[in-house]
Amino acid sequence: MGQTLVVVTALSLAGCSAVQENPRAAKGTVIGAATGAGAGAAIGAIVGGGKGAGKGAAIGAVVGALGGGTIGHYMDRQAREMEQVLSEQDRMRREQERLHVVMASDVMFESGKAYLQPGARDKLRRFADVLNRYPRTNVEIIGHTDSRGSDESNYDLSERRARAVADELAAAGVVPSRMAVRGEGESRPLATNDTTEGRAQNRRVEINVDPDRGLRAEESGQPGGYEEPR
Repeated sequence: MGQTLVVVTALSLAGCSAVQENPRAAKGTVIGAATGAGAGAAIGAIVGGGKGAGKGAAIGAVVGALGGGTIGHYMDRQAREMEQVLSEQDRMRREQERLHVVMASDVMFESGKAYLQPGARDKLRRFADVLNRYPRTNVEIIGHTDSRGSDESNYDLSERRARAVADELAAAGVVPSRMAVRGEGESRPLATNDTTEGRAQNRRVEINVDPDRGLRAEESGQPGGYEEPR
């Protein structure tokens, strides 16, 4: 109980901190991350007996991105829980009010297939548990491929992969009306398609998590009856 109280206090001191990729991303843009990182280091040291300061600093830089307010608090809590679900190959960053998650397709699907691997299904079910605890968000799922194959086949594959992710989340209890799905094929590469490493980065599924209209209305001062997830 003592640790919990100190952690909450450390988070409160974070105030307005950073917009940054989570610690699983190789690179990220840091904007004013000092406060969030400092609070995160304190949290890591508290929880890990001094050993978790490094990872805690990185987590703090992600989860303090919006500071106070209904939306900021709600999304920060959600980001902290998502962090515990994501694998080493995944990335997460804050884009203003949005949580942007990138999952590598190579560890989710066999080459050229849209059937989820067992490990990917387990991760998505745990991801769905987080979404279910924060029902006041909408979820956009976008599939991407590398440039090998035809445009038509790549669009089809990317959409089927995005749909497979949405179906798994729905099977785990996420309300389908919260989700939107689309495939982008090879049209939005993150890296060059001329190298093996670049193509691997381009094969991915992105998940955008945004506050819903009701939560945005509360942030603007309209009545809504917000209650923190338990």
